[in-house]
Amino acid sequence: MPPSAPSTARGPSWTGPPTTRVKKRLTRKNTLIADPARYIHYLGPTTCGSTHDYQLLKNEFDANLGLLDLFDLLADLGYLGLVTDYDLPPESLPHRKPRRSKKRPDAALTDAQRTENAVHARRRVKVEHAISGAKRLGCVAQTCRNKSASFTDRLLALACGIWNWHLEKRKEPI
Repeated sequence: MPPSAPSTARGPSWTGPPTTRVKKRLTRKNTLIADPARYIHYLGPTTCGSTHDYQLLKNEFDANLGLLDLFDLLADLGYLGLVTDYDLPPESLPHRKPRRSKKRPDAALTDAQRTENAVHARRRVKVEHAISGAKRLGCVAQTCRNKSASFTDRLLALACGIWNWHLEKRKEPI
């Protein structure tokens, strides 16, 4: 087999289409809280990428402390239990598309729910811009083969600090 040909996943006796093997990567995940001006106020500790977003938030913020009441939260559908566990208004989450079933094969959001989701996305895009602004530091966005979680924490804290400094410098007159 030539070196440029993709390897087969099940060996030479399998007759299906060849598949390429993708190298597994160690992904890391952080909780981040930013305001509409894209300023990053909170950066959580680095955890493994397989941890669910909402579980990560529950580990960092206790529901009884009321720390999330200080912010007007806009979350995505990865935080579905946020409204019930933290007593937040339902407007902090977008509407979820209803599940299709035999009784409702054409399940879809109503027009009002779609417009509310669009308004929610327009407000939430500022947070996504803050995340991408922190990733402007190349070593944060690229593949990192570092094994130390504390180094990754410091690296992301540095990236968020540079992003916040960039926002402050843009406000100053020349």
